[in-house]
Amino acid sequence: MAVIVVTVAGQWLYNQSSTAAQQQQLTDIEQQLTNLQQQRQMLRADNQQLQQTNTTQQTQITELQQYLSLQQATDQQLQMQLVELQGKVITLNKELVFYQTVTQGNNSSKLQVRELDLSANKSQAGYYHYRLVITQGKKLSKPLTGDVAITVNGKTTDGTAKKINAENKSLQLRHVQVIEGQLKIADNIEPISITIAIKPKKNKTVSQTLDWQIEDKH
Repeated sequence: MAVIVVTVAGQWLYNQSSTAAQQQQLTDIEQQLTNLQQQRQMLRADNQQLQQTNTTQQTQITELQQYLSLQQATDQQLQMQLVELQGKVITLNKELVFYQTVTQGNNSSKLQVRELDLSANKSQAGYYHYRLVITQGKKLSKPLTGDVAITVNGKTTDGTAKKINAENKSLQLRHVQVIEGQLKIADNIEPISITIAIKPKKNKTVSQTLDWQIEDKH
């Protein structure tokens, strides 16, 4: 009888010990799970923070790239304006020397076409800008008045000669007169030369024919 009691008691103690060990294992597993969940939440928070930081940095990079592109475009525009202004200064200096030469009597006294510049209008096909400089070196009490007739000499696509009475301008000349305007040339006309007829009211007409040469302006 005593042996049976001891055996039962031993079995009970073994069962109790085994149950306690299992309970401890379960507690340990639950603690590990809790720790893993906490770590997971921390990783999610870190990931969100990294995503926000990355988004902010990407926005900053985009803004910097836009600023750089704008700055480069502005620099290019300023450079183009500088080149254009330098060209204008050179042209104005040349004109100043030219006008001084004419007005100081160091130039020919005859009435003449001193310069003719032609350039294509890049925004309108078939249109050409002209700049005409007329001079005379005599000392006049009153300016010469009259007309200036501009005629374009050319040929059609079949080779037929063609004259185009392009424009008539007013003459109002003492020493130098600059006349500017636009000429319209039809597609089927090939310009060859241009005739400038200066017609003072009380003097004979002075006519000059010049080659049609287009100045290349960038």
